[in-house]
Amino acid sequence: MLSSLFSGTSGMKTNMNTMSVIGNNLANMNTIGFKSSRVAFADLMSQNISGLSGQNQVGLGVQMSDVSTIFTQGAMESTSNTMDLAIDGDGLFIVKNSQGTDNYTRAGQFSFDNSGYMVNPGSNVVRGFLADSKGIIGTALADIKIDFSSVPPTATTDIDMVANLNSNADVTGFVFKTGVNDQIKFTSDMGGTPTAVTASLITDDGLVSGEAYTGDEVAVAMKSALEAKDPGGNKFSVSYVRSTGLFTVTNDASNTQSVRLDWDTSLSSSTLGFNAVASGTIAPGGSDVSDTMAGAFDVTKPIETSNFSSAINVFDSLGKSHQVSVYFRKSGTSATGNTWQWKAVVDGADSNTGNTEIQSEGTLKFTTAGALNSESTISYLLTSGGFDFSGGPTQGQTIAFDFGDSITEGSDGLAGLTQYGQSSAVYSQNQDGSPVGTFQRSYINQEGILQGVYSNGDTKALAQIALAKFTNNTGLIKEGGNLFAETAESGAPIVSVPGTGSVGTIHSSSLELSTVDIAEEFVKMITAQRGFQASSRIITTTDELLTELVNLKR
Repeated sequence: MLSSLFSGTSGMKTNMNTMSVIGNNLANMNTIGFKSSRVAFADLMSQNISGLSGQNQVGLGVQMSDVSTIFTQGAMESTSNTMDLAIDGDGLFIVKNSQGTDNYTRAGQFSFDNSGYMVNPGSNVVRGFLADSKGIIGTALADIKIDFSSVPPTATTDIDMVANLNSNADVTGFVFKTGVNDQIKFTSDMGGTPTAVTASLITDDGLVSGEAYTGDEVAVAMKSALEAKDPGGNKFSVSYVRSTGLFTVTNDASNTQSVRLDWDTSLSSSTLGFNAVASGTIAPGGSDVSDTMAGAFDVTKPIETSNFSSAINVFDSLGKSHQVSVYFRKSGTSATGNTWQWKAVVDGADSNTGNTEIQSEGTLKFTTAGALNSESTISYLLTSGGFDFSGGPTQGQTIAFDFGDSITEGSDGLAGLTQYGQSSAVYSQNQDGSPVGTFQRSYINQEGILQGVYSNGDTKALAQIALAKFTNNTGLIKEGGNLFAETAESGAPIVSVPGTGSVGTIHSSSLELSTVDIAEEFVKMITAQRGFQASSRIITTTDELLTELVNLKR
């Protein structure tokens, strides 16, 4: 009879412990990352009582055989903090406590302390894989720490441009300077006596030295200068074709003397497009046509001596910005396509010499379909073979201008330059340099990669969050503070990165809520209360039976 008392006692004790588990679950219903527990009951060893039919077993009560943690996925709550993390799937965050021991948690409320370490509210350091200075993530598990120092500048090495150059553009670029390219030498007959004379486009016609003129204006000046100097008073006509950039000098049919244009000794021959050879005798009514497209780019008159331009800021080795202006000038036409020149000009304020200079240049050849089929680049500066920027950076900086072509395209996969019959325009251009960058903020993607965002627009990988997976999650032991510890029952952790193997992904600006189900816990509470109540009734009833037994003596 006394065994029933102990059975009732075990029932009361076990159901009371069940109430403790239920109470702990309900108390943590708002605890981030909390996993609810459940109780498993088991009967105690039975006693054997002999009977007519053999051995009969009578139980000795109940015991709590197991309290297990249920690792089901919790719902997610969105937050405004990018360092709040939630795991979608299997896995636990790894954090190191003050004793240097790794613990595990599903609570992803993280932040950075004053030393740059990523920590949870209990100051445990989050563990992961660190990236090197180039953003390449390593494989050794380490404490995650952010370096808040600035990132060094990157000097520009490449400029990509996507643009169209107007195929109908006129040839430009006529600048004459006294004693440099202003003289036209010719030999005129005077009654059969050849006379060599020199005409100047500046002194004999009034063109201003250093100013830029159109081809039509130059044609008028050539006619005026030749007639002003011809000893026999011959008349000339000079025409200019804007689409080809060619001049035609005609000995007027009304003249009686022949003339020879001495381009081999004329200073103006190159600018006007004539080869450096004499024209031969030009009889009245005869002509001499220039051999190549005339004109030239002049760095002192870049707008007037080019057809189109674009400016882009580049960076030197110290991260200082400098403006480079790229000028395009139509320089040739042929049956197979047009040719253009391009000049990269650095202003005197950005040039180490203090002078406005052409620091890189080249030619561009287009097909008759408007596609760029070849490009020739000459990167130079008079002293160092590259860009020499002011301010003390590395001199001779090499910058490649990538205009693409119809075969290989640009390095960025874009079509580069085209030459169609529409207005010249730049559609996109970019360069690969950057100034010094200071740390602005950080964020974490689904792969758990911690990215740093800097003031210069750079984004660099700093670290990657590590996740631990256990063969038996229910074997983990709770340490308090939302932490679990490894045990023999859980097995050793398998450490990997989010989204690989069987571990889940990470959601930033999210937290995993508690898995406690209030309705389910209340039902368990009722059954535990009834079990406790029924067990107490066993004790009181057994007590009454014992009382009756004692009263038999009376």
